[in-house]
Parts: sequence; structure tokens; C-alpha cells
Amino acid sequence: MSLSLFILPLVAVQSVHATELTWEGHYRARAELLDSLSLSTTNENAEGASSSFDHRLRLQPNWLISDRVRLRAQLDLLQGVNWGDQPVLVTDAVSGDTTPVVLAGSVEPPTDEDGAVTAANIKATRAWGEIAFDFGQLSFGRMPTHWGSGLVLNAGNDVDDQWGDTADRVQFTAKAGEVFVTGGWETSYEGFVGETDDVHALFASVAYTSERAALGTYHSYRWRKEGDSRFGMWMGDLWGTADVGPLEVEGEFAAVLGSGDLSTDVNGINISSFGGALDAGLNPDKLRLGLGAGFATGDADTTDSKLHTFSFDPDYSLGLFLFQEPMPTLEPTVKTEANGGRTTEAARTGSSVSNALYLRPRVGYQLLEELGGDVSLLAAQAAKLPESQEENGYGVEVDANIRYTPMPHFMVQGTAGIFFPGKYFSEHEDADLGGDFDRTAYGFRVIGAVTF
Repeated sequence: MSLSLFILPLVAVQSVHATELTWEGHYRARAELLDSLSLSTTNENAEGASSSFDHRLRLQPNWLISDRVRLRAQLDLLQGVNWGDQPVLVTDAVSGDTTPVVLAGSVEPPTDEDGAVTAANIKATRAWGEIAFDFGQLSFGRMPTHWGSGLVLNAGNDVDDQWGDTADRVQFTAKAGEVFVTGGWETSYEGFVGETDDVHALFASVAYTSERAALGTYHSYRWRKEGDSRFGMWMGDLWGTADVGPLEVEGEFAAVLGSGDLSTDVNGINISSFGGALDAGLNPDKLRLGLGAGFATGDADTTDSKLHTFSFDPDYSLGLFLFQEPMPTLEPTVKTEANGGRTTEAARTGSSVSNALYLRPRVGYQLLEELGGDVSLLAAQAAKLPESQEENGYGVEVDANIRYTPMPHFMVQGTAGIFFPGKYFSEHEDADLGGDFDRTAYGFRVIGAVTF
């Protein structure tokens, strides 16, 4: 399998005259120790310290077929595969015994119960074409989607990103001076042939960009119809950034409005939600000062047909714990391979900023050209709660980050964090899984990456 991965591009180069192949991407190894996402030691379902060590190799080949035609792709290999998975266990032909794991001398690509190689080994995440005209560029295929600071649409291509937004779309971008105008169509669901149950979207954006500033707006309208069932949703986004000497400022604001039937069982829905973030950084010489703030609307009544909760893209990360990991995470009554020995049924926060108001000051220092770090404080509370709940404080998180880049194309990044849960956690008791979610959580994360 690994041999064919490198042979295929070579065959493509030989069979298409004047084709040039370039590569982008990275290999990332990530280790984490978190103690504990349960925020408790007294809850009977609490887990202790948890650790993980995983891989990711992202390959982004670009075929330059001509000066006007380009083919791009993204392949993810060993995505999220833990180090040591999966050991090779050999069955003795005479005794019928299987090699104990402690005696396994090798690991192999992840396979299912029948021995078939899984998508974790190699996953064709994206593939799209680009055609350059005198008046603009046409792109079509399964491609990354990104806008502004990544608050709503985030391609997730950074080394420490985990998710990434992808769409099957056709888009055209025209440029007039420093103004870019983009428009197109995409679809996110394909049902039975001949059925009118697909989800479609039209989108358009206008952006002005220069060396020191940028300002733009993005809009999309998504709809679905199936028989008498209809749903439509508009998303609008305003983004801007400016670099004025040592001061850097970036802000993004988004609104989502929609109505209709989400499914045959969930109908008569009305959506109105809003979110935004502002980040300012002052970098006089080696000192780094920053302040971030943001909001995402919440819902006072989650049982009615009016939805007001806004969620940032999960790759818009603020820290190690809050809005990064579901909390509290507990042990299920029955551990299975499907649940991985964990349950988030009692979780009060998830993997993205949602129903929140937050403030995030930070201070850092660039000690050497290749070595720098910062310390940040994240304080947050719920934006909206039912009238019966008064405990809206999520808590406070303190993170220390250090980044070392001793040579081009290689970096090591470390984060140590501590999270003090607020009353939103500590005063909560789940009807089935209990409470006592008041324990301070500690964690460490180290990322080593080779980029190209």
C-alpha cells in the first residue's frame, strides 16, 4: 500500500507531458495527559487521568498540469491512530494460541474484524480542480472551505487543528485590483436518485485585501425540500483585520437566521443565533501582549421550536480544556469498543465555543528567534440559561504555551493548562450520572511536527 502511494504520482507525471508535482502538508505526533475531564474524584463514574499519543500525516499534492490548469488533493494517513495500535498478534499453527500483546514485536495498519484496512490508514479527504481564466479562477470538487479568522468556516489545515470544513462545491473568484469577489454553489447531502431531498447552498463573498488590512463579507443561503417539507437558512459574516505597526487587530461577527422543517420529526423550527470575536495584539519588540473577547448566543428554552444557540467552528481553539474537550466526561456503566470506555451524556460544554461570553488576556515573550511562549487566562460564562438556573460561570482556565522552531520545517509546541470549574459545573447534578463536578483539572499537551 505504501509503495503504491508513491508510485501513482510518478505514473501521473510520466503519462501527462509537462506536469509538475509539488507537495505540501505535515506529519504531526501529539501527546496529551489530562487529569481529569470528569472534574471529579467523588462521582462514582469519574475517570482518572487519561493519556493519548497519536499520529497524523497530511499530504497535499498539487499537480500543475499547465499554466492554467491545476489539480489539488488532500490525503490523511494514520489520522488519530494511537501509537502502538495495532500490535501484530500471531496464532501458533500447532497450539492455536495467540501471541500475548506483551510479546508482540510489531504494529500494523489499523484493520477491522475481517482484516480489511480501514480509512484511518489512508483517507482521500479532498480533491478538486482549478482552472485559471483571464478574468478569474474556476474551482470545482471536494475542497476546503475557510473564511476570515475561521470563526464559522475553518479549513483546519494548521498543525494543531483537528477538524476542518470541506464542501462539494463549484465556485468562481474574480479579482479587480485588491478586491476579490467569489460566488458559487455547493451541496452537502446526496439522497436517492430522482428524490428532491438534497441540501443545496448558494454563497457569495466580497473582500478587500492589502498588505496591512483586509475587510470582507460572506453570505450563504442553504435550503432543503422534500415533499411538503421545507427548510431555509441564511448565514452572514463580516470580517476584518488590520496591522498598524506593533498593533494587530482582527474581528469577525456572524449571524444565522432560518426556518422550516429540519426533518420529518422536527418541524416548524425557527433559528436566530449570533456570534463574534475580537482579538487585539500589541507586539513591541520581543514582548507580546494580547486580549481576546467573544460571544455566542445561547437558548433559555431548549425544548421549544426557537433555536438561538450559536457555535464557533471547533478548530477555533482558545485553550486546552474549556471549549476544547467535552466536560464532564465520565465512564459509562458498560465499557465497549464503540464507546471507548467514555460517555459524554453528562457533558455541559463541548468541543467549540457555544452559549458563551468569554475574555482571554495573554502575555508572551519571544526569547529567541526560534523560541517563544505566552501565558493566557480564559474566563467564561454562559450567555443564556433557563430561568430556573442561576449558575452561569463556566470557570477560569490558565494556559502556558511554548514553541520551539530550531530549524526550518520542524517545530515542537508544548502547552500546560489548569482549569478551575465554575458553578455551571460544580452546582450541576445529572439525573442519571450524578454530580460533584468541582475538581480542578490539570493537563499537558506536546506536539512535534515536520512541515513541508
